[in-house]
Amino acid sequence: MTARGLAGAVLAGVGAGIAGGLFGVGGGLLLVPILTGFFHLTQHQAHGTSLAAIGATALASVLVYAAHGNVAWATAALIGIGSAVGARLGARWAARTSRLALTRAFAVFLVLVASRLLWRTPATAAGTTVALTHGAIGLAFDLGLGLAMGLLAGYMGVGGGVIAVPALTLLAGFTQQAAQGTSLAIILITAPVGAYEHARHGNFVGRLVPGLAVGAAMGGPLGSALAQGLSHTVLVRAFALFLLANAVVTWIRSRPRSPARIESAATTEAGPPSSG
Repeated sequence: MTARGLAGAVLAGVGAGIAGGLFGVGGGLLLVPILTGFFHLTQHQAHGTSLAAIGATALASVLVYAAHGNVAWATAALIGIGSAVGARLGARWAARTSRLALTRAFAVFLVLVASRLLWRTPATAAGTTVALTHGAIGLAFDLGLGLAMGLLAGYMGVGGGVIAVPALTLLAGFTQQAAQGTSLAIILITAPVGAYEHARHGNFVGRLVPGLAVGAAMGGPLGSALAQGLSHTVLVRAFALFLLANAVVTWIRSRPRSPARIESAATTEAGPPSSG
């Protein structure tokens, strides 16, 4: 890799790390478009490479959240079990299918979640981290959330925090900071599992990962530290605007520009057949 390419990878990692630490996501929502645009990776390669890099974001960022008591480790472990299963399934589906329909559905999902957060910011007491329910129903909620988070992560190349953070705040009563810290802890499981499955299908560019990981490890604590000092309302609304911006970008990037481009994109996105 050239010095310019290495510098670009580090800068991309810093940006993804700041976004990941600030909003409790892996940073893949920012990183995937950079990998396909600046580094000219295929969509599938960008997803696998992103997952490998955002593990560094999660690791560096979660330490800051944990230092402030904003990680529910037991909940993260249970959700992580479901996410490990979902991440492998999502990565397998990504290796076989076009992303057009799911990408647009994902964009709509982001808009719905962001609109809900902007319309009614959840009011929770500082430091409160309560489970949705206890017992079997609570276990099913954690595993189901993990499965959904993993499916999204594996398919879209993101950490899955865009599902985990709203679910933990809106349904489980977590504060925004606690939801984001717990989401990052889950990504420590989701990202490596998804990256491994993508690598099995050849959708992984290893030469970019060291630079991306170094940058993410630098940017993650910066975003995390900033998140600790923001008010609950400001952080929730900022997260909602972040989701809306990414919804617009996701929708725009999903649009085929011409019949020839549709055919080319369909061939690329379908990827090589796989027996895995």
